Amino acid sequence: MNSAMRALTVRTFGALLLLLDTAAFASYAQQSPPDSLVTATPDVPPTREGAGPKAGQGTLQQELELARDYLTGNGVARDPAQSAYWYRKAADRGDPDAQVELGYFYLAGLGVNRDDQQAAQWFERAAGSGSATGKLNLAVAYLKGVGVPRDQHLGVTLLTGLANAGDPRAEAYLGMLYYLGVGVAKDPATAEEWFKKGAKQHSPEAEYDMGTLYSTSTDHAHDPERAASYFRSSAKAGYVLSMHALGLHLLLHPELPQGADESITWLNTAAGAGSWRSSAVLGVLARDGKRGPVDPAAAYRWFTIAAKQGGTESEKYLRPDLEKCRSNFSAEERTQVEQAAASWIAAHPRQDVYLLKDGQQRGYFPLIEVYAIDLAQAGTIQGANTN
Repeated sequence: MNSAMRALTVRTFGALLLLLDTAAFASYAQQSPPDSLVTATPDVPPTREGAGPKAGQGTLQQELELARDYLTGNGVARDPAQSAYWYRKAADRGDPDAQVELGYFYLAGLGVNRDDQQAAQWFERAAGSGSATGKLNLAVAYLKGVGVPRDQHLGVTLLTGLANAGDPRAEAYLGMLYYLGVGVAKDPATAEEWFKKGAKQHSPEAEYDMGTLYSTSTDHAHDPERAASYFRSSAKAGYVLSMHALGLHLLLHPELPQGADESITWLNTAAGAGSWRSSAVLGVLARDGKRGPVDPAAAYRWFTIAAKQGGTESEKYLRPDLEKCRSNFSAEERTQVEQAAASWIAAHPRQDVYLLKDGQQRGYFPLIEVYAIDLAQAGTIQGANTN
């Protein structure tokens, strides 16, 4: 089991720095319910029955509530076009949080036509309004050259200012810059200092970083118990990457204190939030009978789910397992398993960075975070197949 499990460990840092990955945003939009793909200019309110009474009151707070309700589907059908309209109303009033959200909408093409320059402009307005998140997003925009000319020096300067002011996410991201050598000289020791500062403030991203250092980083001493502590704190805060990391870490280290089936619980939760690696691990467990009897149907279902969740990246690594699984079933049996996988995907259509404590899934406001580097191209992830 260890070789198969370790093969799905992310052997570098994950969703921490480069938020503005356009392919990931396109993927997110495609995975949303069909009605969320309707686009509109935020200057014209889309027609939606039931919006009138709330909208007619017109206070800033009510506009923000409407925007959030339509984005998350809280009490109304999820409708990003409506959400974009009400965020624009609040943003025009000068609300920095709404300005950040509207920047995200333009970047993701969510509820509006995608426009990177508009996104960067709204992040800049939010930063000017005093939003630390707006400034952080603007820093990342300059680091990647999204909507603005690429200027790593300016991006680092903005991020350093935030980190020096004690912003925990900026501390985590600045640590990532130093760890990867992006815009600054590569310096793992300085990176760890920034990670520690963020983790001290219980930044889930920084805690994930520290857990990664102590578990899978090849240039750092390992301490499984400390890694589990960091991952657990981050996972309890709702950070999906840490849920996967913790579940896998506990599987690899059964000697660590842990609740009954705690590892499986975390992996199931992460899989439900869109983590293809977690789904693949669950497939390996069912295939090999490591947490119960061998279950070829469950293995095929989980591998199929993982391949759909991860797209081209996961399909490449799971292809041998999928082909082997298919050979074990008749055409009718394959259809049944594939239909079960499709039903599961339909019930869990999104890839989330955070899960709210009440269980409602959402992409992290204002941006969905993505991997800082292409781990597959870097050769840091292997498939679930152990042959």
